[in-house]
Parts: sequence; structure tokens; C-alpha cells
Amino acid sequence: MFHSRSFAPGLSAGLLLAASASIGFPAHAATAPALARPEPAQVQAVEKALASAPQVLKADVGAALPTLRPYVVTLMCVQEDRATQGLISKFVGSRGTSMFNGWAGAMSPGKRIRSHDMVGCLSVTRIQNWKRVAANEFSFDILFTADDSGESYVWTTVVHEEPDGTWLIA
Repeated sequence: MFHSRSFAPGLSAGLLLAASASIGFPAHAATAPALARPEPAQVQAVEKALASAPQVLKADVGAALPTLRPYVVTLMCVQEDRATQGLISKFVGSRGTSMFNGWAGAMSPGKRIRSHDMVGCLSVTRIQNWKRVAANEFSFDILFTADDSGESYVWTTVVHEEPDGTWLIA
């Protein structure tokens, strides 16, 4: 269920939706019961973290942003298992991965943090350990932090460019 606590105090829903949309977080998903809505500071933190890619990966990260932005926001805002269904079909594709085959929200970063109340989004503290894996693949770790408990969790991601130029989670 969407809780009002997810709204930033004093901000209109329209402004928050605009902030969410600026990182590719669809307005309809922001109101879905399975996802919390990120606060403006959390949206800015995602942008800052994605911009931290080393120079050798900047072009690939830039090309992958249409996948990376909603992927990161979905991971940080999962409240219940249903929220990951669209994430898998949209960003993993038909080839699947060992991590995502049969994946449910129980494997989300928020559910791995014991004291997080699952009401609001986690915050992205930073993205680190950027690495070139192959000519068409790179990896990184996302450090998520629960603002309510102070706990954190590191989530490793590998991103792969398909032959048609789209970027998917590998």
C-alpha cells in the first residue's frame, strides 16, 4: 500500500511525480501499491551516483541510462514482491539470468535489510567498483542505505549491451 510517509513534506504530488519522471520512473509505477515514491533528494542521489562512472565507461553508462535509472529506482523503492515483475520483464529480457530467474521482491535490497520498515524507498549512497567486464558489458555495486534504520546493503549489477543496442541487466 502507498503511504503518505513516502511524500516529502511540503511538496506537491505533481512536483514529486515530475522529479520521478526525470529519472525515468513512470508516474503510474510511482502510485503502484508495490512501490514507494522516491523523495527528491533520493532522485538526486541516483543521478549523482550514476554520474560517478569512470571516464572509460561514461559513454556506455550514458547509453544504458534508460535501463539503469528505472532499474535502480525500482530496486530502491520495492515494498512488496509484485513490484519486481515488471523490472524483470523489461530490463532482463528473455534470456534471463541466474540472479533473476524466478526472482521475487524477497531478493530486493530493502528486504535484505532487517530493520527497514519497507514503507519508503532506500537511498542510494553511492555506486562504486565500476568495472569493464567485456566490450559490451560493465558492472558496478550500488550501496543502498535505509534512512529509517541506518543499515546498508551492497547490490552488484552487471549490464550487457544486446546486438540491437539496448542495454539489459545481465
